[in-house]
Amino acid sequence: MQAFEALPEERVAVLSYARQHAAIRHRELAWRMIDEDVAYLSPSTVYRILREAELMCRHRGRKKRYRDEIEQASRPDQRWGTDLMYVTVNGVTYYYLGFIDEYSRFIVHWELLSDMGGQSVSLGGQAALETLPRDAGGQLLEKPEIRSDNGSCYVSKEFHGVLEHYGLTHVRIKPHCPEENGIMERSNRTVREAFEETALESDPQANRYHAEEALGRIIEWYNTERLHSSLGFLRPIDYYRGQPAVLHEARRKKLAAARHRRRERNLKLHQPTLALEC
Repeated sequence: MQAFEALPEERVAVLSYARQHAAIRHRELAWRMIDEDVAYLSPSTVYRILREAELMCRHRGRKKRYRDEIEQASRPDQRWGTDLMYVTVNGVTYYYLGFIDEYSRFIVHWELLSDMGGQSVSLGGQAALETLPRDAGGQLLEKPEIRSDNGSCYVSKEFHGVLEHYGLTHVRIKPHCPEENGIMERSNRTVREAFEETALESDPQANRYHAEEALGRIIEWYNTERLHSSLGFLRPIDYYRGQPAVLHEARRKKLAAARHRRRERNLKLHQPTLALEC
């Protein structure tokens, strides 16, 4: 028996409670039992107990909505995704705000906020839009559609005011359908995994400055070094402000030239043998 395995009486309590609340899933069961002093077990332990007893409440999963090809961006700055992600540094929670160009997967702007209110996010949005190229009259050359979830900061009058000022369209995803903002969500996951490797979350000497410095390096790596599988293993910067078609063609030519060299060399190696056979 493992040291942290649930006790027999705890298993009985879990099974009894689960039978009384058959419609509740295991995560909610675990927290309810803790609140009601029934049992003090993690959701994963509750899950294992219910699964072994074949009492898992299996809800029919909702059908995910995957974005059609027609919805996908076809050029830089056509559509931007944005989202917030919490970051903990030495016990203090901050909020990473990101804006990503969906065509290139290039993170066009990011900030580390102390709160996720409408005012803070709207100022971040303003800074992101200032990165866009303008004509001689100061007008935006591109007006990206902004895609976000339905968080209070994104439905706030401050954020709406910034988008309205620039004449931008705001598309909010359907509730409980994060896959509709999947490009931003996947980017956040990569950034989070890289940030966790810095170990700043538990570093007693770390502060906001260290977090911003680390995130800056991560975003720079993400944009200018990391090869993205959905971009044919080019970098986001190659698609955002570069010439991806030229780079793909250069790769094709290199491969073709290498194949030709191999063919020529193999033929030369076989020529003496062919001469002897003749």
